[in-house]
Amino acid sequence: MPLDIWATHIRAGEITARRISNSSLTYEFIIVGYTDTQSAVEFGGGEINFGDGTKIDILENQVFFQQTIELGDNIAANTFKITHTFQAPGNYTIRFREFNRNAGVVNMDNSVDTPFYVETKIVIDPFVGLNNTPILLAPPVDKGAVGAKYLHNPAAYDPDGDSLSYHLVVPLQNINLSVGNYRYPNAPQFYVDFQNAREEGPGTPIFEIDAITGDITWDAPGLLGEYNFAFIVREWRKINGKWLELGYVTRDMQVIIEESDNKRPEVITPPDLCVEAGTVISEIIQGTDPERHKVKLEAYGGPFEVPSSPAVFSPDPPIYQNVTANLRFDWRTNCSHVRERPYDIQLKATDLPPTGPKLVDFATWNITVVGPAPKNVTSQPLVGRAVEINWNSYSCANAQKIEIWRRVDSYSFTPGGCVVGIPDGSGYELIGEV
Repeated sequence: MPLDIWATHIRAGEITARRISNSSLTYEFIIVGYTDTQSAVEFGGGEINFGDGTKIDILENQVFFQQTIELGDNIAANTFKITHTFQAPGNYTIRFREFNRNAGVVNMDNSVDTPFYVETKIVIDPFVGLNNTPILLAPPVDKGAVGAKYLHNPAAYDPDGDSLSYHLVVPLQNINLSVGNYRYPNAPQFYVDFQNAREEGPGTPIFEIDAITGDITWDAPGLLGEYNFAFIVREWRKINGKWLELGYVTRDMQVIIEESDNKRPEVITPPDLCVEAGTVISEIIQGTDPERHKVKLEAYGGPFEVPSSPAVFSPDPPIYQNVTANLRFDWRTNCSHVRERPYDIQLKATDLPPTGPKLVDFATWNITVVGPAPKNVTSQPLVGRAVEINWNSYSCANAQKIEIWRRVDSYSFTPGGCVVGIPDGSGYELIGEV
């Protein structure tokens, strides 16, 4: 009797979507699967379901664009791209399912026979306007060590500037079907001394995600092995004073925990910045290692993804450097970069021990870009309690309006360089817009 041999290779993955047409409801979907390169089985034997009744088997379909990139440490990123047009607005959940996960995952039962499944939700609504899902820029490739705090951040970037929130979820094997007997990585059965399991000593272990920054902290692993966990990145847009959820992206990922005495490196983060558009930012980020191992610094975030005048860093590609590693960040900001939310830049340090797993440190650096103040503002009193105000032609052609506010009597308020708008309770009245 012949036997079906299923793949035992998938370590992580996600689906993202990009709207590629202003007139039709056409999207490009990008499926990324992170696989074990020691397996002879290739990624891509699954099915994608677009949530509108359309299903496609990847192996049988030739319209996919495929790319495989070796990331080192026996991990490869496999990317498939395909376009799909929806017939009407609505809420759609796009699903990808493939057999099977790695064998021997510690915190679920029978992983070798458990399908890998991720889903992404998009909202197509003319009232909302064009929208793309967040992009997860940092690959899930890092290992961890027993007793050492494990850190990860997906470095999510939203091309539309929407707000993001992060939430842990249970990994799935199909629609609304969890993997068998799932336990979070900090469950008591994975520890010899549960009450003293943190990196610094006393305290029960924690496994959590910061809802605002996306920082995942596992303090600290208790037993060696392969662990899986999943999280979603929700997307929010404020419309008419109310927050509307526009969908989410799920990342299901795996971390390999090994025995090691290695200590984590550290990123030295510059102070958060707020600058006017047109400012040139140049900063040196440093990384160190307590055991003087070589350190590699990497950076991910929106400033590197913007279409106009993106930021750059060097050395690029990143390299391991002796003692103190330096990464130079340069960004010539312009008016297209102005937005209310700061740009989150994820800084990552990876050490290079002589043996055992490389360990990492993540840190978030924020840069806010505001519109420049009007230049050479002058006023001239006129007859009848009126005043004429003049200023140079405004430097940002993409600005929608300039507001003019008035207050009777003086007010001791000197705005800082990045203070925009008028503070509440100041007594100013909006009298015009141009």
